Amino acid sequence: MDHLLIRRHVAAVGAVLALAGCSATGTDGTAGNTEPPVSSTPAMLKTVGISFPLDAYEATPEQSDTLTRAQSTLTSQCMAQLGFTYRAPEQRIPSANKSNARVFGLSDPDTAAQYGYMNPGMANAPEQPNPGSALTEAETLALNGSNDLNPADLPKNLDEAQKSGGSSVKFNGKPVPVGGCVRESFLKLYARKANEVDILFVFNLKGEAESKTREDSRVRAGNKRWSECMSKVGYRATDPMQATKELGIAGTELSGPKAVAAAKADVQCKQEVNLVGVHYAVTTAYQRQLAEKHVETLALVKEQLESRLQLAASLTH
Repeated sequence: MDHLLIRRHVAAVGAVLALAGCSATGTDGTAGNTEPPVSSTPAMLKTVGISFPLDAYEATPEQSDTLTRAQSTLTSQCMAQLGFTYRAPEQRIPSANKSNARVFGLSDPDTAAQYGYMNPGMANAPEQPNPGSALTEAETLALNGSNDLNPADLPKNLDEAQKSGGSSVKFNGKPVPVGGCVRESFLKLYARKANEVDILFVFNLKGEAESKTREDSRVRAGNKRWSECMSKVGYRATDPMQATKELGIAGTELSGPKAVAAAKADVQCKQEVNLVGVHYAVTTAYQRQLAEKHVETLALVKEQLESRLQLAASLTH
């Protein structure tokens, strides 16, 4: 089935080295800076549905949908208190079976053959419904707060917002929250107390792992092999994550004949050098390393996520 991964784990370290060109520990060329070990490297291509160590501390796509709907409910409740009827526009949340589909770039041969570099989700996106009449000036003020508000003056958590008493602007006899109803709904769901972990904490850890992965000697070696493979079939590109940019393919050309031919070669080369397997193994190693380093904070992240989801469930059922 298309969404299943090909995971043939190599048991012996020697076989792993031969397959992926990865050292067991690796170094990035800086004295004393040892890259995390990779015990095994899966032979894989498609990435739909794969998971990483830090995923356990983030909301799933379904949970994200619940949280989004809960925040919309809180925003509508706030607007109602100010005398306005408001319904937040629906937001599209990626489905679980599509998550991580392009975490290492295009890697599905069927998608490459049919859409080139175009994201199928964009190619098949339904037309956005008419949002209806624009908000009035008063509704916009209630929703978003004053335009001249300094971002530094926004309350950082719900406790702080409640102590401020709101802005000087009033509707229906009630003060508009500083930052409007959108800000208040965010604080009620994501930052109720001053000691809560920043909701971007895990996102930032993933970004750190990604940056380290890009500079990892094993990944750089894999990228070089991919580039050499692409060169053999007439394409000059050095970074598999920037292939379209390097190949000069953009806009409507992403699904054109030129893009399809290049995309098919791109995916084929990724498979030949097991680029996805190497990137996945190394990324996992860095994420695991960061998870171990921040174990206490991540425990709080998980606890706060569970509490947040309980509140969201009460607002959406």
